[in-house]
Amino acid sequence: MAGRDKPQIACDDERIAKAPSASLLAQHTVERYALSTPLRRELEEIYKRYGFEVAKLYDPEGVIVFTLKTGYFDNADIVPLSEEAQTEKAFNDFSAAGFACTVRNYLTAKQTEHELFKGFFSVSSILDRLGRDYSQFTSSIVRPFADDAKYTYINAPYSVNGKKGELSPAEEVVSRLGANKPMLFLIEAAAGFGKTCTAYEIVHLLIRNADYLPLFSELSRNRKAPIFRYVLLDEIDRKFPTLSSRLVQTEMVKGRVLTILDGFDELLRKADDTDEFDKQEPMLETIGQFLTGSAKIVLTTRRTVLFEGDAFHTWAANHADNFELVRIRIGEPSISDWLPEDRLSAINATTLNIKNGLSNPVLLSYLRCIPKDKFDAVVQSPQDLVERYFSFLLEREQVRQDLKMSVDTQKSILALIAGDMISRGYTSEQRDYIVELVLRSCLQELEASLTLYPAAERPDREFLANKIASHALLDRSNKEESKIGFINEFVLGYFVSSNILRQPDWLNDDLRFLEPAVTSYGPRTREDKTALLDRIRTSLEFASISYRIDFTAKLSGAVDFPLSSDEAEGLDLDDVNLGSLPITDFQFNDCTFRNCQFTLSSMANVTFLNCKFYGSNVAVGTSDSKIYLLGESGDTAFLREAIQASAVEPAQQKDHPQLLERHVLEKFWPIGREKLMHKHRPISGICTASGDYKPNEIFEAVVRLKKSGLLLQPNNTSFVELNFDRLPEIRQILGRP
Repeated sequence: MAGRDKPQIACDDERIAKAPSASLLAQHTVERYALSTPLRRELEEIYKRYGFEVAKLYDPEGVIVFTLKTGYFDNADIVPLSEEAQTEKAFNDFSAAGFACTVRNYLTAKQTEHELFKGFFSVSSILDRLGRDYSQFTSSIVRPFADDAKYTYINAPYSVNGKKGELSPAEEVVSRLGANKPMLFLIEAAAGFGKTCTAYEIVHLLIRNADYLPLFSELSRNRKAPIFRYVLLDEIDRKFPTLSSRLVQTEMVKGRVLTILDGFDELLRKADDTDEFDKQEPMLETIGQFLTGSAKIVLTTRRTVLFEGDAFHTWAANHADNFELVRIRIGEPSISDWLPEDRLSAINATTLNIKNGLSNPVLLSYLRCIPKDKFDAVVQSPQDLVERYFSFLLEREQVRQDLKMSVDTQKSILALIAGDMISRGYTSEQRDYIVELVLRSCLQELEASLTLYPAAERPDREFLANKIASHALLDRSNKEESKIGFINEFVLGYFVSSNILRQPDWLNDDLRFLEPAVTSYGPRTREDKTALLDRIRTSLEFASISYRIDFTAKLSGAVDFPLSSDEAEGLDLDDVNLGSLPITDFQFNDCTFRNCQFTLSSMANVTFLNCKFYGSNVAVGTSDSKIYLLGESGDTAFLREAIQASAVEPAQQKDHPQLLERHVLEKFWPIGREKLMHKHRPISGICTASGDYKPNEIFEAVVRLKKSGLLLQPNNTSFVELNFDRLPEIRQILGRP
């Protein structure tokens, strides 16, 4: 942060000496007066925060003067302390001394602070720039489909801390900004399902309200040190180059500067190549250090193992008294919200699997925006939807850039770029590097294209390589033209999958490439999906169990490998067969099942905790062991009826309920610990089977403790917390002094 110290406020003695009031202004210490009002003290504190010094108090006139030296210029703010204040003398004195003087209107301390914030942070100009960025971003999404296409932010279904959202993900964030407490917003979505659009939509909503100033950054484009503190300070330097970082951080704490970091999973990856919580916890701890006062930080991320399981929930619970965590999960978009009725009816009349094949914002944008003749062609051959999508964009690129390069050649070059990304582990790179890569590795393709130009108009290879670097499928951001990345993760996945299918022994567990590849195959045929799954099976063995289940289910429609002694969280499974291979001692937490088949004869000691069941789910067979359905919602009759047919639990001792409740409370205050360890605990961690205690028994004990008031329900439905007002009773149950 060199060169960013507080401005020097020393006055030029010789220049001031020539002024009528030089004997007063040349003092190096501020003259103090007996008069001290709350307004004056508040104004002094506010102005000092912005780098001013108190130069003089005009007691009889009711005026205070603050001075600030910025480079060559000396500035003076003439501030009245009442509506009757006389500012002429102060203005004349400091003008004669060479200061650029501004006479302020009489304002309250809060109004003064707001005006200084708007002036120093150039709020109007920054919001104007952000507005242009938003327009460029949204235009880049729809422009490839039609010149007159209009962008609309489509609200996808989402949940907030496990509860169904009623607004939109962006409005959910903005509606909470006025809370006088620090808040961390974690916006999660699958690859290509609206994280960046939501981040921009938050910015768009804030542009209308000058009370908040977004500090917005796409982390995938920050190549600085992979440490949150340094990344944030670097963003402050880049977005507010004329202000001290301390001042910006102060306004962050006050809640006026809202930090929005898009692609937080990129930062996690740069910090460490693993998803182990103990390796990533320091990053979260650093974020926690910025969450004080009324600070608000928004992180968008794809679902990652870091945010799953007991370790993260425990970390969040341990910090619940320091800041509030608002976890927003964006689901699949509703097709009826995207397409007008006539186009939706036309799609429904085809053989296209609208349920699984079209639940992707990229393809829905394409079907929404393309001209009617192109849409009619898609309807005639829906099985070719993806290839028509890319052919459409690549043909438009030939016209847009006067690019005489066939569709297949464009695909070949873009696939090569994707292959380089995979091998070198990046998703965006300097433009010059991409140009050099094309020149070095695509010589044959470039030469073939050059022959298509008339001799008199034929460009050179460098010219064509630069056209590729400016390709509509690569120019992801208009803000930093030096960085090149694919326009969205669906497009990235298309070209990643082409690399995967060309390599029989492909092995790479980087989720930045695996997830987009799987997502891009949603609209494909069953045969195509099977081919991709066969190529990535070995890689999936190195992924978290939640991702392995998710990807396998999307590509095969089943969980076709055994599950044992583990737990999955946050899955959204549609039309999936569970139990084709054994599932034993396994727990599903906060998962959603739609139209799934549960083969119970292959399940033993399986727990469904806080899961949702919708549509036409069916249960087949019965289980020889217990299946636990805890805290569920939706239509669960199909599963409850089958579970009731299983073996009855043996009778328990009379004190068994009390022992269970003690077992639950020990999760907060473990045996052998002198002090209470946890105020909050995740229900999923509490209800894991332990010794003679079954998950359903533990869950019922949690419910009883909540009803008795010993445990409370915090904002997050996945947690419970101790009622400290009842601590004497809790001590007695645990047998603690």
